Amino acid sequence: MSPSSKRLKINLEYSEKLEEKVKEKAKELLESHKKLVMTERLATIGEVATQVGHDLRNPLTSIKGAAYYLKMDKNIKLDKNAIKMLDTIDDSIAYSDKIITDLLDFSQEIKLKPVRKTVKEVVADVLSSIKVPKKVNVIDSTESEPTIRADSLLIRRALHNIFINAFEAMPDGGTLKIESKKNGENVSIRICDSGVGIPKNVIEKLFTPFFTTKAKGVGLGLAICKRIVDAHGGSISVESKKGKGTCVTIILPKNKK
Repeated sequence: MSPSSKRLKINLEYSEKLEEKVKEKAKELLESHKKLVMTERLATIGEVATQVGHDLRNPLTSIKGAAYYLKMDKNIKLDKNAIKMLDTIDDSIAYSDKIITDLLDFSQEIKLKPVRKTVKEVVADVLSSIKVPKKVNVIDSTESEPTIRADSLLIRRALHNIFINAFEAMPDGGTLKIESKKNGENVSIRICDSGVGIPKNVIEKLFTPFFTTKAKGVGLGLAICKRIVDAHGGSISVESKKGKGTCVTIILPKNKK
């Protein structure tokens, strides 16, 4: 193994250890979560999440910088194995950083900055910033009217999480259909995938913080979605049939003050 490959292997091992440390911290947060009432829980999670972010983001940044340097330095010749290690390091850093971001987002107080937009505009913003799998067909049937007054950045975050979950539920490809319609003083957004479906006993726990059935992740994606929707005075629900697919419905008031 070349010297550069050895250095990459060391960086990879260090990155994997950091990833495990992030998971351990997340488990510690879960224990705190069980013992405290909601307000106290959020305060405690916020303190730990802030510390986790500070303690781990600095070394993650250093590793990312080192990996970038190795990729860009023309004096260093990298074989296929070394390049693969660098890609793995980048993926591990991105994954660890997402966990930290989720912890911080979940623990922070939500302060809305409402603007007036159509659901179609918000969905278009999300789809333009997300990587859609090649085998997934996205059908955007959202309507250009009516507009909603909501924090578009937060609604984008919620939809982003839901879209990612839908893509992961269709590993062999499928269809993601997005619809919106006026419902009295509310607007409903319905996102349906043709994926593997979710068991009934799992649906009941989907919005529980730190609940996950995935090998990777700490189970905050949908919990964050619910907090965002709740902050807007709306509701979110899930329907699913095993082997048929899953539909997530978000209902938002048209005029959030």
